[in-house]
Formats: sequence, C-alpha cells, structure tokens
Amino acid sequence: MPQVLTANRLSDGEVVYLDASDRWVERLGDALILTTAGEGETALAKGVQAENDRKVVHAYLFDVSAQGEALKPVKMREVIRAAGPTVRRDLGKQARA
Repeated sequence: MPQVLTANRLSDGEVVYLDASDRWVERLGDALILTTAGEGETALAKGVQAENDRKVVHAYLFDVSAQGEALKPVKMREVIRAAGPTVRRDLGKQARA
C-alpha cells in the first residue's frame, strides 16, 4: 500500500509531509507518495535526520489510498491530522481553506 512520511514541525507544531524535493510541506496533496519498502525506509531515514536537526518531531509513515488525483489517508487519525482541529473549525487548516 502506498505511504507518506509525516511529522510535526518543531517550530510551530504544524503537521507536515515530506515532498519529492525533501522539503516539509503542509498539504497532504503535495506529499511524496512512497510505493516500495525501500522508498519508505529512505524517507524514514530522512525523517530521523530532520528530527536530529531539530526541524520536526515524531516522523513516521502512514498508509494512503489514491482517489483519482487526490490522496486519502486510510486511518481516521491521519484524516484528522490532515484537516486540522475538530473542535474549532475557525482554527488550523480548515480556517485557511
């Protein structure tokens, strides 16, 4: 199953995803899709390095499914992390949308 590397940016706690240019981006749609175990291991090593460099915290892989051109997290936890807080719709990513 395809995966994406995620973490929280250390400076502000924002949920971020690794993209194809090894940058941390805020939109799930901009994330690098990892399709093999080797790609996942390489990405995870980049996440560990970013943790050591104090750029992000708690880097890990999670499963996604492709729905047309869009990515959808398989687990509800990641759906919520991608959208932002559920208790205050005026805060986070949904407020900027």
